[in-house]
Amino acid sequence: MNKSIKLLPLAVLSVGALTGCGNNKTIYIFTAHEENRIQLYNKELKTHFPDYNIQVVSKTTGALMSELQASGTNTQCDIFVGIEITNAEILLKGNENLFADLSDYDTSHYVDEVLQYQNDTVLADGSTRKGHKKYHIQDKEAGCIVYSKSLCGDNVPTSYNDLLDASYKGKIIMPNPKSSGTGYYFYNGLVSTLGKNSAISYFNSLNDNVKEWSSSGSGPVKGVDRKEIAVGLGMHFQAVEYANKNSDIGITYFSEGSPYTLYTMGMINGKQNRPEVKEVYDYFFSHVNYLDNSEIVPETIYKPEFAKTPTVANWKSPSDYGVDYTSMRNLLDPNFKQELLDAWKN
Repeated sequence: MNKSIKLLPLAVLSVGALTGCGNNKTIYIFTAHEENRIQLYNKELKTHFPDYNIQVVSKTTGALMSELQASGTNTQCDIFVGIEITNAEILLKGNENLFADLSDYDTSHYVDEVLQYQNDTVLADGSTRKGHKKYHIQDKEAGCIVYSKSLCGDNVPTSYNDLLDASYKGKIIMPNPKSSGTGYYFYNGLVSTLGKNSAISYFNSLNDNVKEWSSSGSGPVKGVDRKEIAVGLGMHFQAVEYANKNSDIGITYFSEGSPYTLYTMGMINGKQNRPEVKEVYDYFFSHVNYLDNSEIVPETIYKPEFAKTPTVANWKSPSDYGVDYTSMRNLLDPNFKQELLDAWKN
């Protein structure tokens, strides 16, 4: 009998279901997320599963993709957290049986716009991608313009075109779309608003002023924090975190809005048949991820009546700055991503 798994508040979950049964089994969780998020996962999971040996393994995006592409379901990984949604589609395109089917889980607590992956989608080439339920949305990560108040002075940029001015030469960092999900959503965000050719032309021109195309999405915010550069195209949640500790950091948006992508979580196919793996995943799905979305990355993925109130100090949504999220296109289209990356020359 199929049983729909609800996103229930922690208080109504049985204590026995959370603490395990003393088998001391090892569960591997692979993630490409930052250290502060791994600390949260370790704290929550090891507190509620003291009898399980839960290993949260940090991997770069490239290493995690390579591992799953090479090993398939024979990977050591049991649970994955933080695979960018286009990359998740790339993995499924290569191996449609890589991820466990999650159709028995109730996802009605999510806002509708993050559930488009469950529906059939027309791709850029006109073909149809079939909807599925082989992962869950783990978070929404959005971009902002982060800048050094002291280095910019009265020259704070107000548009993408401003960044082409010679006064910013050698003062900008953007993540490289070929190695960073952050870099790709900035790239795809401008493609979505300006069109492919205009966006490619823009980034080719921006190259003259870029000090570094960083390999990591964290590079821009860290560069501004250290005053190594004046302006970064970086992650909003990280910019807020650093700005709360460094008053020199400013955050702004351009009229095109806040580009974003979605990150996924799920289980490797076959691993869900191990009771301890499913038990840990269910707890992560129903409790830990709510904390992560409240305490670290509060961009909205859950409906208001189910989401936890953000606890990040000075948290604001793009609407508080007078802009919307960018209307992103083709996040579920691996071929479109490859086409854009093939066109990237920087």
